[in-house]
Amino acid sequence: MKKLFLCFFILMATSGSLWADPITFEATVNSPRVSMDEDLQLTLTFTGVNQDLDPISLPVMDGFSTKYLGPSTSVSIVNGDYHSEKSFIYNLFPNKIGKFQIPPISATIAGQTYTTKPIDVEVFESLAQAQASSGAADQAQAPSVESLKDKLLIMVTVGKTELYLNEKVPVSIKLLVNNVPIHDIQYPQFDKTGITLDDYEKPLQSSQVINGIRYDTIEFKTNFYPSHLGDLALGPVQIQGNVMYKSSQASPFNQDNNPFGAEIFNSFFDSYTNRPVTVTSQPIPLHVSSLPQDNRPVDFSGAIGQFDFQATVAPLQVKAGDPLTLKVDIKGSGNFKDFKMPAFHDAGFKSYEPQIKDKGDEKTAEEVIIPTSAEIKKVPALRFSYFDPAIKDYKTITQGPFAIQVTAPSPEQEFKAVGFTDVSHEAPGLSNQFSFGKMLQSINQVLRKLFASLWFWLCTGLVLAGGIAYFLWRRFQDRLETDPAFARRLKALKEAKQALLPAEGYISTGKTKDFYALLSKVLRDFLANKWHQSSAALSVTEITNHLKKAKLEDPLIAQVKTILEQCDMVCFAGASRDTAQMRADLNLTQSLINLLQQNLK
Repeated sequence: MKKLFLCFFILMATSGSLWADPITFEATVNSPRVSMDEDLQLTLTFTGVNQDLDPISLPVMDGFSTKYLGPSTSVSIVNGDYHSEKSFIYNLFPNKIGKFQIPPISATIAGQTYTTKPIDVEVFESLAQAQASSGAADQAQAPSVESLKDKLLIMVTVGKTELYLNEKVPVSIKLLVNNVPIHDIQYPQFDKTGITLDDYEKPLQSSQVINGIRYDTIEFKTNFYPSHLGDLALGPVQIQGNVMYKSSQASPFNQDNNPFGAEIFNSFFDSYTNRPVTVTSQPIPLHVSSLPQDNRPVDFSGAIGQFDFQATVAPLQVKAGDPLTLKVDIKGSGNFKDFKMPAFHDAGFKSYEPQIKDKGDEKTAEEVIIPTSAEIKKVPALRFSYFDPAIKDYKTITQGPFAIQVTAPSPEQEFKAVGFTDVSHEAPGLSNQFSFGKMLQSINQVLRKLFASLWFWLCTGLVLAGGIAYFLWRRFQDRLETDPAFARRLKALKEAKQALLPAEGYISTGKTKDFYALLSKVLRDFLANKWHQSSAALSVTEITNHLKKAKLEDPLIAQVKTILEQCDMVCFAGASRDTAQMRADLNLTQSLINLLQQNLK
């Protein structure tokens, strides 16, 4: 037992290292352009390091003097995955005008040397020149397209550009955001002429360093299938959103029309407004070829990709006229939309239409076949042919033949009419022993006693009530299973209350961004469940329009709009909120959810 406890504590002590991130070392700057009147901030970040680290000694940098500011540490455990970051922050003071490069910086951890990538920076004489070069705009004005061109980017990556007709090709579309308060991000849009597109997967959020600048990324993944031969273009891809900027407009919310109190919505957040922005990528040229005719199998039905094909027959011992079940299963990676399942045909069997199920990356078929004669010894082999783009050739997988044992039916299996009796063989005098009138009289006496009994009526009432209750419960369960919109509306409030439970922990630990990201997600998910929509596709504008169509009161709509925009300001614009404000916003969100539950049917 002692050894068992020792092993347990050793496992717990080492679990952090087992689930820790791989070690990385990156260098980032807050801007690639700076004036002689400004300082540049350089951050050296280690990921996946659990040990104590000393600050890194910077090499001599042409054009800059350096000063160490201090460290920064963050640790999180999400779904059992341990994530740690340790950063060292430095100020770089320009000494002269020109283009310079922050050289690679090396650090050794546990005998392993890690090196950052060089970063190109440019120093200007004045702040105005630096802003003009970067296109920076005054914060109090709506940002121009020019000012956003280096801060909002789209990166489109396809699996390959030389394609075959109807080939499944993965595509990744990333929106890269550098210190821009953008929200209400829409799914990518582009001209789909010549291609078909799968639905997008749930967007993934992360960060990425490009040329020394850290970007927040939102990645959209899907697959496309070229449907036209020749040269095509994927894109240009466009992603739309709203950028927040300062506005001189006064707050529309005052104590008269605000049922929650004026101090909840201070003028700081009311002084921001939105500007629509569209980010556009360069098109990606594609070339689509037809499948080769050489070595093309006769049974090829359009499957393109890499597949595994399995077939089974059961049972293996039957009598002639009894059914067999033929099951076919195809798994893999490729285009499952356009090919046909292998067909079964044989003169010795009677067959029926197969039941086909398509699960995305798997296709199954189940078919009943009946041997018509005891002379049949096997179920013929099945073939599945597909084209493999990796080797640019066709492949064929064969399953079977399947040996079976078929016997002739026994004589007693011959057809007989069921439910009729030969009365000619009844024993004589039987009719004299049975009186139909006496039987009715006995039944009548029993029924009279039952109807006069209170317990009989009580039991009958309980059985009837139980039957009605079961019927109603069964209908309710059937509706939950068959009506997803009803199920989502029913569970919306419970899920929202459950999802808000971590909010108090974020307040007590001062995790402001995590707190407001949670409020935004809970409120959007609640409304998405009420309306049976995807929460990722609900922008603030669309939420406001939906609430107006539901004929909710204007002050309530205004509160929902403001709390969502407030969450975006904290998450994307770096706005700060103290503990008292966070607690007030939590109470407001809970109140809004309860009011929406009462008013949205």
